[in-house]
Amino acid sequence: MCGVIGYIGSGATPEFFYNALKRLEYRGYDSAGIAMMDSTGVFIQRAEGKLLNLQKKLDKFPSSTKIGIGHTRWATHGKPSEANAHPHRSENIILLHNGIIENYKTIKNFLIEKGYNFLSETDTEVAAHLLNYEYKKQNDKLKPIEKMKKAIYAVVSQIKGAFAFGILCTEIPDTLFVVKYGSPIVLGVGDNENYMASGITALVDHTRSVIILEDKEIAFLTAEDISIVDFTGNPINRDPILVSWSSSMLEKNGYDHFMLKEIHEQPQAVAQTIKGRYDKLSGKINLSGYGIKNLKLTEIDRIQIIACGTSYYAGCLSRYFIEKFSGIPVEVELASEFRYKAPTMNSKTLCVAISQSGETIDTLQAMKFAKENHAKTIAIVNVPGSSIAHVCDEESLIFAGPEVGVASTKAFSAQLSSLMILALALAQENKKLSSEKITEYIDELVKVPIFIEKVLEKSNLIKDISDKYASLSSLLYIGRGYHWPVALEGALKLKEISYIHAEGYAAGELKHGPIALIDENMHVVCIAPKDLYYEKTLSNIEEIRARGGKILAIGTEGDNDLQSISNDFIGIPECSDLILPFLTTVPMHLLAYWIAVKKGTDVDQPRNLAKSVTVE
Repeated sequence: MCGVIGYIGSGATPEFFYNALKRLEYRGYDSAGIAMMDSTGVFIQRAEGKLLNLQKKLDKFPSSTKIGIGHTRWATHGKPSEANAHPHRSENIILLHNGIIENYKTIKNFLIEKGYNFLSETDTEVAAHLLNYEYKKQNDKLKPIEKMKKAIYAVVSQIKGAFAFGILCTEIPDTLFVVKYGSPIVLGVGDNENYMASGITALVDHTRSVIILEDKEIAFLTAEDISIVDFTGNPINRDPILVSWSSSMLEKNGYDHFMLKEIHEQPQAVAQTIKGRYDKLSGKINLSGYGIKNLKLTEIDRIQIIACGTSYYAGCLSRYFIEKFSGIPVEVELASEFRYKAPTMNSKTLCVAISQSGETIDTLQAMKFAKENHAKTIAIVNVPGSSIAHVCDEESLIFAGPEVGVASTKAFSAQLSSLMILALALAQENKKLSSEKITEYIDELVKVPIFIEKVLEKSNLIKDISDKYASLSSLLYIGRGYHWPVALEGALKLKEISYIHAEGYAAGELKHGPIALIDENMHVVCIAPKDLYYEKTLSNIEEIRARGGKILAIGTEGDNDLQSISNDFIGIPECSDLILPFLTTVPMHLLAYWIAVKKGTDVDQPRNLAKSVTVE
């Protein structure tokens, strides 16, 4: 969940490392540090808190060096502090780390017995000292580079957990060492310079040519070359790939926050995700365009969708449409719980992983578990070549573009679009829908961006409404059917960025407990457009009103009946059931955003959260 950057080449400034870390700050932002090395020595500066605190120390570095590493932290072992910030040093070893070393206490006790002193509470300092210990054990007749390789092989054989290391050695100033197991690392290929980072976003200002490092691999970077070996030293050849993301995609482009920009990018995210995945003339889903090259969907008799957070809610919502279109039963599982159940999948089960980053550790481990139990697997991800995509049989990209705000918005809509296409593909291959019906549904999906644009026009209205909600301590969200997951998503967004307690419920569950919370101080966001569930949801609203509760209704434009029984009302265009959940989600995102802005919280980097959860 931390962000790491490394460089070796003709020369990098302190500002290079700082700006690269800014691109990665969404991965963690409670402390940061940079190490730069030149012929005069090693220069390390660290700071507690946001990167701005580290920026104040950049003048303590040389103006340029040929090698260096940087880190922005999300605390796991040890509180946020300068002492616990990375990089850590052990004599001639300088090391940073993303991940968790599970057996660090055992190793730490061993190293203390060997005379090592610890200055931090982190598991990372353990790795630095262990590497130093193993390096000094090597035969002095060996060249330093050979000693380091043997030391790294020894270290990775001893530690357990997930780790991505960036390593400098004062005796080997022309090589940057990179180790990967369980935590993401991408290598950037430049012109007489090379890079390593925990995410592509840190590299797009400098190169679009990247190599995805895989588990149990070590990379040796010089200015001219990148060589890769496995944990036993066997060489690996891998060609770089080109990424389509550009640096302009990582700018706010006039918006106050990345989150607001990304909310407004939902029309493009949906359009790009469905583009090229259907043939309107034939009325067929383009399976290869979707990413299905080898899977035989006719062999699937059960689907398990596996995800976390917002991606989980996208899965919950899609279940209604997959079952409706294909007739195949669907279960939606929390990735963090999936491995702890008795396995029930088999070769006829399709396990669908959903992850914006493609690196979510719980989802990654869940998909490995699914593969071990013979399930077919497909990854719906936003980042090409990600770890989850590598594990799965097939990869389907959502083309949302980089999402910088920690609270996911446009990825949700893009994921939902992708899952709708998958639902139609399953129906097509199993002959549950005619080509005419598939064409009809595709025509509806194509309209989604236009309808979302209309809802985005309500942003100022929602901003005005949000004023009265920013002072609340708690809200409830309710919806029925496919609007229940929308209610869950709305409540999650509010919690994430405004720090207001919020819970989402299926509207029919109110009478089974939550209605006890309703009084004149409770505000309830009710999702009630004119759909199959409309009349029943109106009854729930009346039950809330009878107990003094206040209603913020999301409903169909022109619905005077709903508006008359609501304290506040946000109208969305009348449309088909297929489009509705896209439209009801947008007010959820905007409401959370404007409430957070009113409260003055850090919208793009809310406390205690990281964008990519890569530790268990």
